[in-house]
Amino acid sequence: MSDVEQASKEQLEAEKLSGSQRLESDNSSLISVLRERKLTWKEATLLLLTEYVVLAILAFPSSFRVLGMAGGTIATLLIGVLTYYTSHVLWRYCMKHPEIRDICDAAYALTGTRWAWWLAFVGLAANNWAIMGLHVVAGATAVQTIRGGVECTLVWAVAMGVIMWFFSNLRDFKHMAYIGVLASSTMFICVWIVIIGHGIQGHPNGWVEGDVIKITTWAPEGTTFVQGMNALLNIVYTWIGHALIPSFVGDLEHPEDFPKALAISMCFEFILFSVTGIVVYRYAGQFSTAPGYGSLLSSLSRVAAGFTLPTILIVGILYSLVTSRAIFFQIFPEGSIHRTRHTFKGWGVWVFIVFGGWVISFVIGEAIPFFSDLLATIASVFDSWFGYIMWSAAYFEIYRDTPSESRGLLIALTGAFFFIGGTYVSIQSIINSYHEGAIKAPFQCTNTGFTF
Repeated sequence: MSDVEQASKEQLEAEKLSGSQRLESDNSSLISVLRERKLTWKEATLLLLTEYVVLAILAFPSSFRVLGMAGGTIATLLIGVLTYYTSHVLWRYCMKHPEIRDICDAAYALTGTRWAWWLAFVGLAANNWAIMGLHVVAGATAVQTIRGGVECTLVWAVAMGVIMWFFSNLRDFKHMAYIGVLASSTMFICVWIVIIGHGIQGHPNGWVEGDVIKITTWAPEGTTFVQGMNALLNIVYTWIGHALIPSFVGDLEHPEDFPKALAISMCFEFILFSVTGIVVYRYAGQFSTAPGYGSLLSSLSRVAAGFTLPTILIVGILYSLVTSRAIFFQIFPEGSIHRTRHTFKGWGVWVFIVFGGWVISFVIGEAIPFFSDLLATIASVFDSWFGYIMWSAAYFEIYRDTPSESRGLLIALTGAFFFIGGTYVSIQSIINSYHEGAIKAPFQCTNTGFTF
C-alpha cells in the first residue's frame, strides 16, 4: 500500500470514530441507527454491475451498424480501456481525499472553490434526472412492446414513474446493492436472449423476401459525421459511469478494496458490450435497432422486453439515490442526528427531495419534444467532464512528479473531443429532427413500442 493510501486510510478510520459511529456504540439505540461508510467491496461490485449492465447495452448493435464491424469493435475496446484507467485514477484521487462523498465533492477538492461544487451538482442533477426520465420513457416503451400498444403510452409512463419514486425512498447503498442483483441478472438474461435469438431466428424483424443482410467492416459509404459521432457517443455514454463512482467509494468501509470491484465489473462489461454488438450486427445487419430486441421477431422480442423491466426500474432508482444523497448531505452534515437516526425531519426532507427529483425527471422525459437529443446534449456537456477532463486534472495532481504526464494530456484531449464534438452533433441532431418532422408531441399517447 502506498504512503498516500495508508495516510488516507488512517484519516478515514479517525473520521469513523465520530458521528454515526459513536451513535452505534450506544447499544440501546442501535436499532434506530442509519449506518454510513459500511459498504463492502463485494456490494460495490454489485452496484457497479447495476450501473453498467443496463438497457444501453442493447444500443451497441445500432452503433455497429453505423461504425461497421471493425469500427464498432475497436471503439468499444479502446473506450473501455480508457474508462478503466480513468476510473482507477478517480479511485486514487478519492483515496487521497477521503472527505469526498460524491462527484460534487470531487470537483470541490480539485479546485478548492464552492462554485465548482455547484457546477458539478448541476451536471450531476441534469444528467441523472435526464437518465431517470429516460427510464420512465423506456419502461413505457417496453410495456407497449409486450402488450402491442393497446393502452396510452402516457399511462404506463406515469405507472413507471410512481413505482420508481416509491422504491427510491431507500436511503443507503447497502440495501440497493442487493436489489441491484435483480437488475443486472435480468438484464444479463435479456442480453443473451437477444444474442441467441438473432442466431436462431431465420431473419430479423423488418426483413422482406429478397433482402440481403449487409455487414460492413467500417462505416458504410455515405455515413455523415453526425451519424458516426452519435454512434460513437452511444458507446461512450454506456461506458461512462464515473459520476456515481465517488458515491460508492465514499461509502466503502475499506475504500482501498475498490479496484477489486472495478476489475470484476469491467470484465463483465467488456464481454457483454462487445459480444452484443458483434453478434447482433452479424445477424441483423442494417436492420439492427436500439434497443436490440427491436430486430427480433415477435415472440422473442416480447420476452426480451419483459426482462428489461426490472433493470429499467432499479437503475432509475439507483440514479435517484445518488442524486438525492448529494442534496441530502448538503442539508445535514455527516454525524447529524437526521442522517444517523430515523427522525421525522430527516425522513420528511428525504421524501421531499426524492419526490421532487422524480417530478422533474418525469417532466423532462415526457414534456420535452426532443428528449433523446436533449439527453445526448447533457451527456456530451457533462459526461466529457465527469468521465475524462476532471480526471486529467486529478492525474496531474497525483502523478505530478512522474515522467508520464502525457497520459493526463491524452485524457484531457479525449474529454475535449467528446465535449466539443458531442455537443455540436447533439445540437445538430435536434435541428435535423425538426427539419425531418421527427419531433414528438409532449405527453403523447402514441404507441412507442416496436411493432411486428
